[in-house]
Amino acid sequence: MKIGIIGSNERAAAIARLLASGGNEVTMSGNGQGEETPYRQATTSDILVFAMPREQVDEAISATGSGVEAHAIVDAMEGPPKVPNAPSGAEALARKLDSHRVVRALIVLPQAGANIPICGDDAGAKALVDEAFKASGCLTADRGPLSRAAELEPPRAA
Repeated sequence: MKIGIIGSNERAAAIARLLASGGNEVTMSGNGQGEETPYRQATTSDILVFAMPREQVDEAISATGSGVEAHAIVDAMEGPPKVPNAPSGAEALARKLDSHRVVRALIVLPQAGANIPICGDDAGAKALVDEAFKASGCLTADRGPLSRAAELEPPRAA
């Protein structure tokens, strides 16, 4: 399976290594600045993973535009949404990308054997995410629809 990861920190690299260990073809890209080929490869993958600090997502979405062709889009971002009483980060990502294929995945320890809770509205997208993580030696737990994504995010600051 082709998996693109947008993010350039150590956590994004660890997620990339984990998914590559399952035989997936993984492309990493930062925020799209000056690296058009890997960025295009990332956004046209079967699964696109946003794995960066949450405050960088708007920049990544701006670079992505409407060009996301992935069958599943994974919110694996760090940190809670900043606005109190706002929708979860995954729900905000789904709105910004105008896509029902967003899946929130809580990847605390990106290593084989990890249990990764997921939630999302598209059964096909969740099945792809489940398949990719299971191939990498992880377990997934379906936590329901995307409306429950806030349960898989750190608490918001008061």
